[in-house]
Amino acid sequence: MLAWRTAGMPIDILPQWTVWELRDQVEKACDLMVLDVRQPAEWSAGRIPEAVHITGAEITRRADEIPKDRPVAVVCGSGFRSSVAASVLKRRGHKAVFNVLGGMTGWEAEALPVVH
Repeated sequence: MLAWRTAGMPIDILPQWTVWELRDQVEKACDLMVLDVRQPAEWSAGRIPEAVHITGAEITRRADEIPKDRPVAVVCGSGFRSSVAASVLKRRGHKAVFNVLGGMTGWEAEALPVVH
C-alpha cells in the first residue's frame, strides 16, 4: 500500500457496516440487496431474510447478476470473505457497496432475524 500511495495511484474506500446498521437498512424496506457470499452449507444453516446467495468463489463469474443501480450489503461468516467479494463488485463498477463486519456470526449473536 505504501508504494501504491506514494506513486499517487487511486485509492477507493469500502464502507463498513455493523450488523445493527444492516438491520436498520433492511427495516427501511429500501431497495438494498443483501448478498450472502458464504458456502452452500453455511447458507442452508441460516441466512438473513431476503438475502441473495452467490458464493465468493462465484462472484467474478456472476457479478453481472447483481444490479449496479441498487445498494449492496455483502455478508459472509465474519466479514473477511465479504470484504473480498465487495471489493470485486466495487472494481466492476458497483457504486454503493457495503461490507458487513461480523457477518452472520455477529448477526446471529445479536439474535437478529434468521431464516432456516
